[in-house]
Amino acid sequence: MAKKRKKRPKRGHPIALLIGLHDNDAVFWRIFSETIRPHFKINRGRKRRNQSKMQLFHFHEAVINTLRPVIKEGIRSVILLSPPKEEYSDEFLNHVIKHHSWLLKKGDNQVVFSKIIGNQARTQKDVYYLKTQDHFKDIVDKTSNQEGLLILAELAKIINKNEKFSKVLYTWKEIDHELKLVKQNPNLPKPNYIVLTEEYLKNPKNRNKTHRILQIAKNLEIKTKIVSKESEAGAIVDKFGGLVCYF
Repeated sequence: MAKKRKKRPKRGHPIALLIGLHDNDAVFWRIFSETIRPHFKINRGRKRRNQSKMQLFHFHEAVINTLRPVIKEGIRSVILLSPPKEEYSDEFLNHVIKHHSWLLKKGDNQVVFSKIIGNQARTQKDVYYLKTQDHFKDIVDKTSNQEGLLILAELAKIINKNEKFSKVLYTWKEIDHELKLVKQNPNLPKPNYIVLTEEYLKNPKNRNKTHRILQIAKNLEIKTKIVSKESEAGAIVDKFGGLVCYF
């Protein structure tokens, strides 16, 4: 009798990126609403205390290069973990300020960085332990909320400017229609973002339609952000009915 295949746990929607900065490596983890999954690992080449300034520079550049495609996907919440009494997170953030200030400037690529102290984030066991800690959940929620507020600040600008070619859509029907047009004619302008609440996504009345919209958006490389209604960003989106899309 054939063995039943174990069901893989649900991934959920993307929330943030966790980078464990250790003495000899940097380990990247994707944080989803239902789980945390490994993404990438970069070795320092030698332990931090033995690295020259140039070796440290190249290590930080490798971290930046791994971040680039993730940011392009629309994930702009990044949590840096360092062991107690180590300054690995501060070293990396100083590198960002000095060489990659574009990551901190207002715009589509602005990243929200947060720091957390922890022994390590090397293995699945390490991150599952982190996930059970209230302070880790708090920092993930705060970082994701801050990212949501940055996105919604752009929406507020569009609404206040009332520009001729700007669009703000509030229903799945409007968004679905617009995505179909973009799919048919790639030269048409794409939406900047589609933002919705977790509650809107989970609503049985919306679930299938919403998942279809999110899949089309992913195929068209349109950024999406899902926020909790309980967060500050989520409360703003909820005023729009739980779903908003803007150009």
